[in-house]
Amino acid sequence: MTQPLLASHLLGSALASAWLLTVYAISVQSMVIRRVRANEREAAVAWWLGGALVVGTGIWAGSFLTLVALKLPVKVGYVRDVVMASWLPAVVVCAVTLWLQTHVRSSVKLRVMGGILVTLGLCMLMFVNASSIMIQPGLLWDGDRLAAAVATFLAGSALGSWLLRKDLSRPPHQGRHLAVAVVLGTVLWGGMTLQVSSIGVAYNAVCLSADQLSGESLQLVLTVAVLILLVMTHVGTLQDARALARAQVLSESLQEAKEALEEASQRDAVTGLPNRLGFERQLRDLIEAPRDAALHLCVLRLNVDGFHAFAATYGHALGDNLVQTLALRLRGHVREGDVLARSDTDEFLLACHGFSDERAMTVLAQRLQESVHVPCLIQDQDIVVSSSIGIARYPDSASAEQLIAHSNDAMLTARRAGGGVYCFYERGMDRAGAAQVEMQRDLRHAVERQELQLYFQPKLRSTTGDLAGVEALLRWHHPKRGMVSPAEFIPVAERFGLIGELGLWVLDEACRHLRMWHEAGLDIPVAVNLSVHQLRQPDLEQRVREALHKHRVPARMLIMEITESVAMEDIEASLRVFDMLDQIGVRLSIDDFGTGYSSLSYLRRLPARQLKIDRSFVRDLDSSLDAQAIVEAVVRLAHALGLKVVAEGVETQDQADILAQLQCDELQGFLFARPMSEHTLLNWLRQRGKPVPPTQVRQEASPTGARREADDDDLVTAWSDLEATHL
Repeated sequence: MTQPLLASHLLGSALASAWLLTVYAISVQSMVIRRVRANEREAAVAWWLGGALVVGTGIWAGSFLTLVALKLPVKVGYVRDVVMASWLPAVVVCAVTLWLQTHVRSSVKLRVMGGILVTLGLCMLMFVNASSIMIQPGLLWDGDRLAAAVATFLAGSALGSWLLRKDLSRPPHQGRHLAVAVVLGTVLWGGMTLQVSSIGVAYNAVCLSADQLSGESLQLVLTVAVLILLVMTHVGTLQDARALARAQVLSESLQEAKEALEEASQRDAVTGLPNRLGFERQLRDLIEAPRDAALHLCVLRLNVDGFHAFAATYGHALGDNLVQTLALRLRGHVREGDVLARSDTDEFLLACHGFSDERAMTVLAQRLQESVHVPCLIQDQDIVVSSSIGIARYPDSASAEQLIAHSNDAMLTARRAGGGVYCFYERGMDRAGAAQVEMQRDLRHAVERQELQLYFQPKLRSTTGDLAGVEALLRWHHPKRGMVSPAEFIPVAERFGLIGELGLWVLDEACRHLRMWHEAGLDIPVAVNLSVHQLRQPDLEQRVREALHKHRVPARMLIMEITESVAMEDIEASLRVFDMLDQIGVRLSIDDFGTGYSSLSYLRRLPARQLKIDRSFVRDLDSSLDAQAIVEAVVRLAHALGLKVVAEGVETQDQADILAQLQCDELQGFLFARPMSEHTLLNWLRQRGKPVPPTQVRQEASPTGARREADDDDLVTAWSDLEATHL
């Protein structure tokens, strides 16, 4: 004969502990579901697995403490292995629940099957827990109460699915979250209590496991241990939520910076006109327009003759004023649907439609030249300039790239004719004429004849004004031509395959100067420019290592700069080269930042240490709030990625003050120093109080050495041409 247990037999502290752990586990489960939904795949899987283990442990502890609350007429003990085995159904139940709740679009049929599986798992959990009590004869079950327990579990699964989906579909709310946890936890605890209360024993029952685990000893330890585990998981969910919120804020900030840079990258800061990138995009739109309109399309490239010499003589500020004045005049010739852009320092591009014959294009070119030639009154000075114009026509030039390239070829022909004229592009017009062939022949012997030389432009720290390093710039002192602009000989070197040799010479010469300065007690980091051709050289790593080893130069003293557009042209190749150079220890810098097509995801992967803000963003700092906002965005972006920022092209104290206020790290430009030869640099350092041994000031050991020193003063007027293209 048996006596079923009554509800009064379940009252006690163990039952209260079971309720607390069950409610808290349901609360943590809801938090874990939010973390699984919020994170990316790998982190979400980790939260799902970890959440199933932690929440399952909480449910298991609650069910076992419910069993501990059972008051039997005999002394009871629990078999340890069976108790531990009951943990698995709890974890499986929680894993299924988490999976169902994190898959927002799971079908009703799937949710019903999940609810049945959860109910079976909970019942199995309680049965396994009860079997840890070894009673002779066995435990007896009250069928009515057992059926009520199963019904409670089923109802709780349905209610839990509905309440959790409602709660998780809204923003987190502490009060609502707690209420849901209390309701679901209480229902689950009630089902477990009903199932335990259905247990009965015979009057003559004997517990064979009485000498094993004791419920009284387990209650406190289990409650405290599982509470600590749940609290740690609770805290982890809060920290993860905060971390994701911070990451979201940073992502939004980076996105805003990216959008600002993309907008700025297609707009010229001085004139407000589209730049080369913006012009190309709009030109493609014109070409893709209806066929009749595209057939009458032409592109004119207008070069302001002598602009570089003018800017070098009077300063870039006056040069910018001239460009702004000319831009306003050229706008007067732009009709609706035409596109006017500033493609370079001294060049404008104009795309026009509706010109059916060459005569109409000729009239337009003459009007543009007349407009440019009208004297400009700038700062009480009458400035008169002329222009060379190249014209390319569609469909003779069949794409946007060809229209731009062919208009440039025609413009160069107009310049070689003496300037002040216009020229139509014709098939067979070749940029590499007899003069270029002769130049490349001389350039091949320039190294052995010691006609090449490095000039150095200092970079200063914005906070202290101390020397942070120098940038090495290539110069060619031709015995007959004099100083040849890199804008002239670099394209020739690229066209005739000499650029790789020049790049290696620059690298070796920079390392030689580093060793020489180091022996004199001067540790001055030197930055050299890495061309796209060097980037593609398979032996670049070996060449860099050999140069560093040959001159015994610490790799950290060498900075290699690569322009943003080159780095993004073949991102995978750039990543490989950058990683290789970073392993050597060479520092890396992204030059002309903001003028290319940077992807933030790739930029984050490049092991660069430094960004150089392009001079086009610096020029308007003291007169344009938009320019300041763009530079501030670049600085914030770089610092967020752990990079230092260098601003080049600083010409006024106001620009320097604004850049320092915006926390730009280093400054470079005419305000501080122009590019100079080695001996001029060392004298410049002496004047700034830097101890430089006299033996370091030397004459160049080449036939043109004396002439090179004399040419230093002439660089003032030629520097604008030189800085446009350099190694």
